[in-house]
Amino acid sequence: VSVPAGVIPVYECKNRIARILAILLMVMTVSSNAVAEGLILPRGGADPIKLPLSDVVVATTDLSEQLEVYVGSAHPCCDGRTPVAGRYEVEKGAIAFTPAFGFDVGQDYVARVRTTQKETLIPFNIRSHAEPTPATVTEIFPSGDTLPENVLRFYIHFSVPMKPHVAFDYIKLRDPSGTADEAAFMRFKQELWNEDRTRLTVLIDPGRIKRNVATNLELGPALLEGQEYTLFVDAGWPSADGMSRLPAFRKKFMVTAPLRDLPYIGQWEIKPPCFGSQDPLRITFDRPFDRHLLGQTMQVISLNGDVVEGAVEITDGEWQWAFFPDKEWQPDGAQVLVSAELEDVAANNFRDLLDHVGSGEAKTVSTFAVPVRLRICSG
Repeated sequence: VSVPAGVIPVYECKNRIARILAILLMVMTVSSNAVAEGLILPRGGADPIKLPLSDVVVATTDLSEQLEVYVGSAHPCCDGRTPVAGRYEVEKGAIAFTPAFGFDVGQDYVARVRTTQKETLIPFNIRSHAEPTPATVTEIFPSGDTLPENVLRFYIHFSVPMKPHVAFDYIKLRDPSGTADEAAFMRFKQELWNEDRTRLTVLIDPGRIKRNVATNLELGPALLEGQEYTLFVDAGWPSADGMSRLPAFRKKFMVTAPLRDLPYIGQWEIKPPCFGSQDPLRITFDRPFDRHLLGQTMQVISLNGDVVEGAVEITDGEWQWAFFPDKEWQPDGAQVLVSAELEDVAANNFRDLLDHVGSGEAKTVSTFAVPVRLRICSG
């Protein structure tokens, strides 16, 4: 193809433009990197940021004209934003800026550096040097080795927040042969996490528990009395930050007869402490109760109605509750208020049963008061 003299073909023009843009990008990158490499960024929250003195730095007595730090990203920056407050010093051939309250780990910052030739924005972030906490299953409730056939909930606790919406890719209920029951658990649109996603509530499908309903008649109970089952949490579940993956965890348990009657406080064993002591008040229940409801539905009060402050310990597979008072027990005694909302591990409360077959009408009680007669102990 012949081209008139002085006319540049289109394809060559495009190539030239591409080469020019590449050269400009290289020049801009080198200039920016040169300044960025000269700037000494902080490694920890208490470290200063330093700009070495050289002939490219603007000569001025106001050091903030040469180096300023802003919170946030470099785009946009920095008109209309207030720079981080702090102290400037010249030390060992560099301008050192130390923020008044330290740099925050994980926060994005941008340094604005002014030289004789240009202004450069350099983003940075203070990374934590601590080793990330590995993802593990820390505990599962109910914690007992034997559970009733109609147990409803499992609470799975994790050491770190976990990635949501993938729980049932990893959580399986397996029978004695190792076969997973894919229909054992309720599947909700939103998984039942606590606020920081370190505790997941998993429910056995109530349709597998309640008698004479379609799912139970079609598939049978998820658990059968006399059999051993395993709740598996398979390996590989990623943490929310993607820094860790869960190792495998399993909980084995034997299945006992279902709980099909209401809880009865009259069958609780009360072990009162000695007045004048700080010994614990201990209660052994007639059955295992829901671990998290136990911490919300029982309260110790004095006989005049004042709340007794103290700490609660729940042990023995959620069969036992102990209260450790902050102060010595008073001789006039105490009482334990128990909300009727407290449920056993099969979701039966003091008013009604989860499985209504033959249960009759629900009770209307709201709160029980369990009197505690303190012991007189010598020595």
